[in-house]
Amino acid sequence: MAGEALLGAAVGVLLDRLTSKELINFFRCRKHNERLLKKLKLKLLGLNKVLNDAEDKQITDRAVKEWLDELKDAVYHAEDLVDEIATEALRGKVKAEYQSGSNQVQSLISSFTKLFDDEIESKLESMIDRLEDYTKEKDILGLKEVAGQNWFHKLPTTSLVDESCLVEKPKNNKTVEEEGYECFHELLSRSFFQRSNANDFVFVMHDLVHDLAQSVVGGFCYRLEHGKPCGASENVRHFSYVRGRFDGVDKFKVIKNAKCLRTFLQVDRRTYDKQWLSKKVLDEIISELPRLRLLSLPRYQIEELPYSIGKLIHLRFLDLSYNRITQLPESVCTLYNLETLLLSNCHLLTTLPVELVKLISLRHLDLSGTNLKEMPMHISRLKDLQQLTVFLVGKCSGSGINELKELHSLCGAITIAGLENVTSGNDALEAKLKEKKHLEKLALEWGSTAEDSQKERDVLEKLEPHTHLKHLHIKNYRGTKFPTWLGDQSFCKMESLRLENCEFCFSLPPLGHLPSLKELTIARMPYITNVGHEFYGESGFLSKPFESLETLRFEEMPEWVQWLQLDAGEFSRLQKLEVIKCPNLIGDLPKVPSLVKLTIEKCPGLVASLVRATCIREVVLEECKGVQFETQGVSSVENLKISSFASLEEFASELLPLTNLKELTLEKCPKVLSFLEEKMCLNNLKELSVRWCLKLELPLSVAMSHCYTSLEKLTLFGCESLKSLPLGLFPKLQNLSVEDCTNFETLVIPEGIELQNLTSIQRLNFVGCSNMVIFHCGGLPAPNLSYLSFCDCKKLKALPEQMNTLLPSLEMFLLACCPEIESFPKGGLPSKLRTLYIVNCKKLVGGWRDWGLQRLPSLTRFAAGGESEDVLESFPEEGLLPSTVTTLWIICMPNLKSLNDRGLQLLGSLKYMDIWNCPHLQSFPEEGLPSSLFELQIRECPLLKPRCHMEGEDWHKIAHIPLINIDGEAVLDQVYLGPVDPTVVTNYPAQQEGGKIAVVLRKWKGIVLDGFARSVKVCSSPSEELPAIRAACEVVLRLSLVGVEVESDKKQPISLSSPSWFHGRWC
Repeated sequence: MAGEALLGAAVGVLLDRLTSKELINFFRCRKHNERLLKKLKLKLLGLNKVLNDAEDKQITDRAVKEWLDELKDAVYHAEDLVDEIATEALRGKVKAEYQSGSNQVQSLISSFTKLFDDEIESKLESMIDRLEDYTKEKDILGLKEVAGQNWFHKLPTTSLVDESCLVEKPKNNKTVEEEGYECFHELLSRSFFQRSNANDFVFVMHDLVHDLAQSVVGGFCYRLEHGKPCGASENVRHFSYVRGRFDGVDKFKVIKNAKCLRTFLQVDRRTYDKQWLSKKVLDEIISELPRLRLLSLPRYQIEELPYSIGKLIHLRFLDLSYNRITQLPESVCTLYNLETLLLSNCHLLTTLPVELVKLISLRHLDLSGTNLKEMPMHISRLKDLQQLTVFLVGKCSGSGINELKELHSLCGAITIAGLENVTSGNDALEAKLKEKKHLEKLALEWGSTAEDSQKERDVLEKLEPHTHLKHLHIKNYRGTKFPTWLGDQSFCKMESLRLENCEFCFSLPPLGHLPSLKELTIARMPYITNVGHEFYGESGFLSKPFESLETLRFEEMPEWVQWLQLDAGEFSRLQKLEVIKCPNLIGDLPKVPSLVKLTIEKCPGLVASLVRATCIREVVLEECKGVQFETQGVSSVENLKISSFASLEEFASELLPLTNLKELTLEKCPKVLSFLEEKMCLNNLKELSVRWCLKLELPLSVAMSHCYTSLEKLTLFGCESLKSLPLGLFPKLQNLSVEDCTNFETLVIPEGIELQNLTSIQRLNFVGCSNMVIFHCGGLPAPNLSYLSFCDCKKLKALPEQMNTLLPSLEMFLLACCPEIESFPKGGLPSKLRTLYIVNCKKLVGGWRDWGLQRLPSLTRFAAGGESEDVLESFPEEGLLPSTVTTLWIICMPNLKSLNDRGLQLLGSLKYMDIWNCPHLQSFPEEGLPSSLFELQIRECPLLKPRCHMEGEDWHKIAHIPLINIDGEAVLDQVYLGPVDPTVVTNYPAQQEGGKIAVVLRKWKGIVLDGFARSVKVCSSPSEELPAIRAACEVVLRLSLVGVEVESDKKQPISLSSPSWFHGRWC
């Protein structure tokens, strides 16, 4: 029933489109046979009436089930056909409104229009005939009309798949988004979806509901999963997958038959370091899916889109966020159906196509996190825009702030930047922000060139938003006073306000009576000297000032001196107070009994006491010597950070009342000698960090082992007086890090400490302990230790004894810059070791033949490098590493000249190799690198680098590797075609004698002709014919390919004859 509800809804939407005025007028204008539309409508109506009966019978009648599946496929095709007609109507509308382009282009477009007109009627007739067959078959199957129900008017209550079935035509003046929102929350209320416990913005589906949804969508949805036995069928319309580190063509071969695909959706929201998508996927896979409605490709390193993106005329949704795109191809502007374009956090994006305003269906344009320099002219023509996250005010006509005037439906968040270009308050008034009642978040930003303070005051006064606004940010405002509307209690929904770098303002606006204000930040306002009555607002109000405020921040207020306290119950709900870099502020803080977190940084004149904050849980004090550190009565504190108290010597007594303390950080207190004493029993303390306390020493008393029974993480950094550490005093210690403690010598286990106290230790890290000679006398029985690191311990002579037996769980061992270590301990390394990193250990590297790494069956990640007592010219030697290694780093080997071919070829599992700073490495082995290699990084190898580019001598040895990165630049799917005759490209000979084309290497990206990318298919002969490949090319014409005569026989290589203006660039 649910599946037929979806089918009925799809038919309903299709019928609505067939009867739309736009479609009918288009047919009449083009003098098409309007009766064909009526016939198609009647066929659909007739079939729709029997869906209920078919739904009942398909359970027991296989023939009916097959009929339903085939009918749904036919409806999909009918939707595509009607959408194609509607798109052509849109194209005509845009053409009429934006007459542009050369006569040649217009002539070519006209020829394609005629071709469309010639084909459309035959396509409609073919579709009507197909539906007629289903009509006849329904009679044969005995399907009858069931009165009283109409499926396409019933709201589906199962997992919705096809966007055409999501919502019908909006009613009651609601937008499609509002209808969709209500539909989703209806499903949420019925527990079809559930909010994820891990992320409030993620919803999950119960397994049973998921199984139901899969049964509903049948074979029309395909999710790429590891180990899936077969590819997608030709009926699949919706495809989803999880992003990998590098996604190449092979990954997507499963959809090679799904030519009618509508959805290409990446569902993975995890953020790896970097991920790449093969350009070939864009050129050869996605460009061949012309019926796509949704294309989601976020968080790849995509640098450019192919020109062929313009082929996807049905596209409604395009997500390119978090990519490296610098500009979009102009062909994007022909996607007239596009409703959503997401470009957020494309930090390199500086411009948008000039003709972007031709996307007249656009509703959502997310530009947040980009570096745009200007907006396309006349953005106001996109009258359906609901989301415009960034608007840059320009100086020219068509780019001014009045472009926002006609965008009545704007909602969500918008940042309006470049406000220094607004010429007057009257111009600002034309933006009509006060009428945009659906805006919730507004940021107003000026550049650094604003000079006329009075003009800026007038502009901000006229930029008054609607009173429904929830969040407001004003940045770089150059006026001397804030507008009269700011702080008015009519803004009853405002929840957060940030005033930043308003450097000429002498006083704050009256904000105390904003009834819903929860978060307030005031930052970098150098002329504010007093915060007084004007800040709280007029007296006489029934409500108390800031009655809803929960978070208050003052940051970088260099001239602020006084903060007036009303003692009138202000800040009654304040939980978080931060005062940062206010060096001249004196006096006390407000009395805030509800305070949960207090941060005071670099406020030396401020006086405060913790006694009055009985609910406080987190305290951060930095360079605030006037603060009274009185902890009596505030046992609720759980997290305490004390930094830069130069005179502090002893404060153990202050810690005693903090019985609930869980995290303690002590920084830059050079006179503190010790604070861990027997009388202090902080049994709830879990994390302790001590940094740059130069005189700190730790006691060795066995009695202290009962005082810190919960401590799990201990970090000691830059404590120069620390010589030893009593390891066994903390029975639950899991993570110990000792860094830059230059006089630290060794670990000590005091007498009387039971060795089982070491069973909790999981990570040990020692960095910059230059006087450490012996790690520990005897072995260290730490059965659960999984991570061990020694770095820059220049005097360390020996590693822990019996590592193979006393450290059985060790998985990661890092050893760097420890030049005195000569060998591994007797018995070798633990068998569970997975990662081994050995760099700049001069004596140890010299004895690599005795390492016995072949006896480590779990080793997968190995790094080696640095100077050696032996002159290491070849690496890795045969038999050094086990075949299980998947990741290999070769780092800083100054004498390395070559890679050992046999040693590498035996690494059959190798996936990733990084070669870094090997200045004398000249080339790769003749046999090439292992075929299993997936990613290759080459950094600071000056002799090797030029050989590894596509025209280099070693390229054929590495061309099989999907991902190659040379000095930070990814080499992906690129082609090198040598010298090219710009006027003629003819048959490619198998062997070249200094002719027109030299070498074709690796993959084909395309041809660029006068700025237009061309899609080219290349068929290559076997790889043994490299470096000169015979290639057969077939040029696929684009609308903008003007003036190039093409003589093409599909069975033969092509020949291009060009007029004199033609210039070619092969890439």
